[in-house]
Amino acid sequence: MLRKIINELHKRKVKVFLLFLLCSILAWSVSKFSDSYESRTTFKLKYEQFPDSLLLNNSEVAVFVAKLRASGFQFLSYGLNQKEIKVDLQQIENNGDDYFLTANELKIQMERQLSNTVSLLELEKDTFFIDLYKVVVKEIPIKPNVTIGVAPNHLMEGELELNPKTATIKGPSKEVSKIDNIVTDQLVLSELSGNFSEELILLKPELAKNAILLTKKVEISGKIVEFSEREFNVTIDSKNLPKGYGIKIFPNKIELVCKASIDALKSMKPSDFKVVVDYQSLTNTNNKYLNVRLVNKPENAYSVRLLTNRVEFVLEKL
Repeated sequence: MLRKIINELHKRKVKVFLLFLLCSILAWSVSKFSDSYESRTTFKLKYEQFPDSLLLNNSEVAVFVAKLRASGFQFLSYGLNQKEIKVDLQQIENNGDDYFLTANELKIQMERQLSNTVSLLELEKDTFFIDLYKVVVKEIPIKPNVTIGVAPNHLMEGELELNPKTATIKGPSKEVSKIDNIVTDQLVLSELSGNFSEELILLKPELAKNAILLTKKVEISGKIVEFSEREFNVTIDSKNLPKGYGIKIFPNKIELVCKASIDALKSMKPSDFKVVVDYQSLTNTNNKYLNVRLVNKPENAYSVRLLTNRVEFVLEKL
């Protein structure tokens, strides 16, 4: 019984001792890591804001070394998770084909991103070279890969609208010069009965291995209207008659059917259409008929159908 009590006391003393030892180590660690130190650490660079005429020649992660004054906790944090520094390349300088940032410019950009408790003492290099190369920037027409189907008695008024109409691509001249258009992702629309607007992703051309597509998306839109049909009685004109002759046409008017939006049909009149017969189109002078041809119609007419495609005629000497 006595031995059991002694063992329990012994275990309790060991636990208390270990607890105090752990607290001492923690206190010492906090004290030491709170102190300031000078040391070198490695940073990753992330390039941003490329000038329009330049591109990065490789995709390797760039790193550089800087000497800092910071707490032990800061150095421990950098050791566990390498800090990334964003580098604005709008301030890039060059000497011929060599592009670089000065240590002073890089230091200014770094200090904006480091904590107030960290002091940047020096950089490993006076000049930081960046592997860039010259490129061209070109506007290329966008080609929509879109299939549009409308509901019965409806039609799309006008052309498919693109915003923007062109895409900006930046890359080596040899690549960019071979690209004729930028195609969108595929889209199929069916049974449309009202106006539509969709945003599509632009696909990077296969030829653009080293080029960058700066325009990522395009908005397509169109106007869908309900259509109807209306008949018009239009006077037939003639042309290319023999000199000194007139012509009589039977009948001298023709019926045509115009398909358009309901609103457009309301404002149309017969004089908006022009149909003619052309005497020069005759291949046989004994023929009594001339073909009738539509030569003018309103811009907002979807389709026009002549109900008669030929008429009789008689030439009269003037």
